[in-house]
Formats: sequence, C-alpha cells, structure tokens
Amino acid sequence: MAAEDDPLARRAIRSYLEPAPDIELLDIAHDGAGGLELVRATNPDVLITDLHMPGMDGIRLLEAVFALPDPPQALCFTAIGDEPSMRAAIAAGASGFLLKVDPPALLVQAIRSAHQGDALVSPKLTAQLLRGIPVTGSRPKGFNDAELELLGLVGSGLDNGAIGTRLHLAPSTVKTYVSRLLQKTESRSRAHLAARANEWGVVRH
Repeated sequence: MAAEDDPLARRAIRSYLEPAPDIELLDIAHDGAGGLELVRATNPDVLITDLHMPGMDGIRLLEAVFALPDPPQALCFTAIGDEPSMRAAIAAGASGFLLKVDPPALLVQAIRSAHQGDALVSPKLTAQLLRGIPVTGSRPKGFNDAELELLGLVGSGLDNGAIGTRLHLAPSTVKTYVSRLLQKTESRSRAHLAARANEWGVVRH
C-alpha cells in the first residue's frame, strides 16, 4: 500500500506496479493520516510513502507505523531527497529511499528488496547520504569480529545474496544474522543499520 497526496504520483505508482505479477497494490491513501488507517486495516508487507504531505507528513507516518505491534517494511518515494529528510526517514524505520525521477523498475526492485529484508537507496542519493554520516571511528562494544565484518558489508550496501557470496553463506543464513544485528543494535531497519555501520567506521571503502 502507499500514502501519496499527489494525484499524478498516485497514478505513476499504480502504473509502475501493475505489470509486476508478484506485487499487489492494496490501496493508496491520500495523506499520512489515511496511510496510518490503511496500514492498520490492511496489514501490508510494504508501505510506500511520500515525505512531504499536508497534516501528517511521511516522517510522522513512519514513526506512528513503527510504533505498531507488527509494522510493515517501509519505503520513501519522494520528489526531494535532501540529506536531513533521508536521515530522519531512515532513523524512523524506512528500508529504502527513492526519488520520483528514478526508473520505474527501481521502485519494483526496492519493494522486493524491502520484503526480503534488504535496503535500497536511490543511486542518485547514496553518495550524498554516506558523505553526511559523521564517522566516529570508535569500535562498537560487544561485537565479535564476525559481527563487525557483517556490519561492514551491510554498511557497504550489499544485499543478502552478495554478502552470502562473500562469506560463503546461504542468503537465508545471512538474513538471520542481519536480523540478530538489527535487534542487537536496536536499529529500526536495514538502512538504519547500514547508516550506523558507516558512523562507526566499520565499512571498508
């Protein structure tokens, strides 16, 4: 499901997702408050939300959704990708951040990635996001070498399949390990975990 106040963007979302046989668009709310009601009513796997909406904006919607007992994965789909908005969305729980000028196939890919527990940020924004993360360089306490290596790979933007190839593990095993890291670091999403890995300086560039 989606929350989007722009009629043209709502039409675009429908046209982008309609050809995907494995994705069902349940409905599109016209604002953040409607989006929250729709999440409660439909219990979707993935929420797509604009950030800039009247009344309850996308950040407040994400915060409200992630306060629910069983929240969906969430993607931001917006026209303006400024660094503060990206950081706030990721901190609020977003698993991905896309621009409305990105190719339609990228939105489909992002939904599939979010459903599998992966994160996807628009290629136009990745460098900007990582540049804006202050690197403390301090090794996080309570992590063994294997966990730090996995943190670094998540922080570099690799999905479970690519990490599995690097570590000679099945993607399902990687997903389990990443889930444990999410709990251990109290990260709201994989994107949030990736941001923290960069902040801690465990990503090898």
